Amino acid sequence: MKHAQEHRPMLMVLPALVAAVALAACGREDDDRTAGQRLDDGISKMEQKSDQARQDTREAMDNMGQKMDRATDKVSAQAHDASITTSIKTALAGDPKLSALDVKVETSNGHVTLDGTAPDLAARDRAGSMALATKGVQSVNNRIKVNG
Repeated sequence: MKHAQEHRPMLMVLPALVAAVALAACGREDDDRTAGQRLDDGISKMEQKSDQARQDTREAMDNMGQKMDRATDKVSAQAHDASITTSIKTALAGDPKLSALDVKVETSNGHVTLDGTAPDLAARDRAGSMALATKGVQSVNNRIKVNG
């Protein structure tokens, strides 16, 4: 019995609070809708805002996914270029007349540029041919100079 008496003041305040909210909502002279219509309108507006927030979130996630795809593609291309450069440097190191230290190899999107020096024209041409024969090479710009 004591437990029910403790909640009695709360039970008395609740109807007064509901009545105050209803009176405040009904007190608008420019709005002749019923409280239920206003409530429905409020719910509808909240649903629209929620739908818009969901759409904004989807678009943001799509944009993030596209950025990650581009970053992955860029890293993959850089790794592929590094692999091409390494293969060419390895081939140059195996040539008795060419030095991998004397030839600089730069690769960008499969396009190779060779700079440096070679002891003769045949060695210079071999360097260009080795580079062009490497898997993944699109083109070779052979700027190697002949010593002597």
